[in-house]
Amino acid sequence: MSVWWVNLGERFAEQRAARALWCPNKTVLSDGSLAAPQWHWSIIQDVRAGEFVVLARDGSIEGVGIVRHTAIPDSPKPAGFPDGKWHSLGWLLPTTFILFSRSRSRDELTAGLFLEQVKYSPLLNQLDGKGRGAQIYLTRIRDIDGVALFERIAALLDVEQPGWLERGIEGALEDQGPVGAGSPAATSRAAIVQARVGQGQFRKSLVDLWGGKCSATGLDVLDLLTASHIHPWAAASDVEKLDPFNGLLLSPAFEAAFDKGLISLHADGTWLNAANLSAEQLERAGLANMERYPVSGLTERHAIYLEMHRQNALERARALTPGLA
Repeated sequence: MSVWWVNLGERFAEQRAARALWCPNKTVLSDGSLAAPQWHWSIIQDVRAGEFVVLARDGSIEGVGIVRHTAIPDSPKPAGFPDGKWHSLGWLLPTTFILFSRSRSRDELTAGLFLEQVKYSPLLNQLDGKGRGAQIYLTRIRDIDGVALFERIAALLDVEQPGWLERGIEGALEDQGPVGAGSPAATSRAAIVQARVGQGQFRKSLVDLWGGKCSATGLDVLDLLTASHIHPWAAASDVEKLDPFNGLLLSPAFEAAFDKGLISLHADGTWLNAANLSAEQLERAGLANMERYPVSGLTERHAIYLEMHRQNALERARALTPGLA
């Protein structure tokens, strides 16, 4: 599962009306001849049904798209696209557009993200808070930025359009063909949606796996425990979303810090202060003496997810703290 970024530009209305993203499959040269497509066009073939696309336009973010079908080749331009500027045929990516009630500032929504110059990244945020966007159409966002940005967008949509995710996933599945192993329709739609907020079957599985106690502290008040994904929900495959070994049952302080990548776990269950928080900060956050609360009962199946979490947490720390080893 990936989070993508598309720059819709002046053709936003046409693609919204078509309920699809579209880009040409050939480059039109100055003499009218055709050449291979740009990389940020052809990459549309890698997008899969059920994945999310951040909808960007002119320094704003308009919302998020949920892909309904893989790209359809040799599709004509949607109505309204001007003649001559682009090749007449391209890839059509059926997508459900879920839009904010108003455009949101790209700089505000991405604050603290996209701080490193990464190849194919859609954005590089400057120290003054201004972002420099890349002149590209479509690209995949690396997990460390994509997951955090998706959750910010999702939090706003949760307020503006309650139930948007469930409706969007239902719509994304309508255009799919036969169900295959691991496809969204092969698992419970409700379970996939509920997994994002730590409810449903995923939470029940974690409660059973950890005996109804916090994986770290042993706290047994279920109302205070959150089912937290190790490899984040927005970046996980549909199987990983529901895999209980991709989760920990955590009390509030540990869950908040773990979810943000401020702390992580070594394979042996000892905690890693990934963000290099001071002793005072840890104490005020309710995380003092983390060494007293190692997580026991981790398996090799947990280790795969924990390695990804550690890598993302350390990358985030380096991006936010230049010079940190």
